[in-house]
Amino acid sequence: MNLDKCLPVDPDISGIGVRAAIYAQNLLCFLPIVVYLWDKRVTPDELEGISEQSIGILAVAFSILITTIILAKGPGSQGPAISSFHAAIVLDLSWMNNTSTWIWFILFAHQRSTIKYSRTDPTWSAW
Repeated sequence: MNLDKCLPVDPDISGIGVRAAIYAQNLLCFLPIVVYLWDKRVTPDELEGISEQSIGILAVAFSILITTIILAKGPGSQGPAISSFHAAIVLDLSWMNNTSTWIWFILFAHQRSTIKYSRTDPTWSAW
């Protein structure tokens, strides 16, 4: 077996601990949403809590992407410091983190379009 053809090991990116932490973070971000939707309505306080949670997770997603861009550029003229395989893993993890922002947006749209909060017309100017 030729070891020169193997992928370089980088446990800071593709390690089981890093991936498990991001998977757990994204799965656990659904827990407050399930609790908040249990009574079939979203209050402004609940929406604010989910917004703050989404902003925190989004900050992690952007920091991961910025770090990957820096590593892909490489230090000086030495070339990239990250393999294409690891860059793809980072992109997948970042997309997973961005999912929480979509959850917040869907709940925001749900809250704005309910009758209790005076239904919002489906036009850009109404939002």
